[in-house]
Amino acid sequence: MRLSEALNALPETDQNVLSVLSGGLDSSIMTMILVEKYGKDRVKALSYNYGQKQAVELAKAKKMCDQLNIAHKTLGLGILGEIAEPMSANIKGTDVEMPDIQDVLGDPQPKTYVPFRNLILLSLTMAQAEVNKASHVFTGLQVHDEYGYWDTSQKFVDSLNAVAIQNRTHKVSIVAPFSQLSKADEIRICMELGKEELLYHTLTCYNPDNLGRSCGKCPSCAERIQNFAKVGIIDPIEYSIDIPWDDLRICAA
Repeated sequence: MRLSEALNALPETDQNVLSVLSGGLDSSIMTMILVEKYGKDRVKALSYNYGQKQAVELAKAKKMCDQLNIAHKTLGLGILGEIAEPMSANIKGTDVEMPDIQDVLGDPQPKTYVPFRNLILLSLTMAQAEVNKASHVFTGLQVHDEYGYWDTSQKFVDSLNAVAIQNRTHKVSIVAPFSQLSKADEIRICMELGKEELLYHTLTCYNPDNLGRSCGKCPSCAERIQNFAKVGIIDPIEYSIDIPWDDLRICAA
């Protein structure tokens, strides 16, 4: 998909819009596109701290919003982490071991799954949208998320919208503009925007080290690395291990 197609696919509105911004690659590129479409004054970004191991992503989200010159708020949701900690490798303090890419291949629900996370985050963001008189909530769910997370599909988004439409006083809908796109598609759109240098201010890793460097081994890192190689460029973020970019780009060609 080209940038022009991505912009034309976004809904028209004269109201504010909200971006659920984790600080990861998908939601960050999505937020760039929203600013291009609606302007910096009408895009507001929300992030959530639910006890995730990769909480450094929240600082990345703030930095991204500073670079894009848009309003940003981080909301605490520690209770979700307390609930999820016994079963999710993605939560601080858990005893569940972080899987690598080989562990999750073919797994219908990886250990990194946080129970009902997207349902909860999107519901809270819709509540914020009603307070702020925003017409749309945007989420960066992308096509490959669905392999192991039931709450990342377009069908899931459509189901939430079927509930939200029952609101009698304020109409708000969820939009997942990348639900049929891959990370490689998103990176190409970002390059067309001319903002690929901003990708330094993103974090996709589930298990970054104390310096905030990505591990390069978890399923999320593996997908990110693969898609940068597919596009043919080097990921600007720091990894705690050496990534053989030249070899990967040759294999992806």
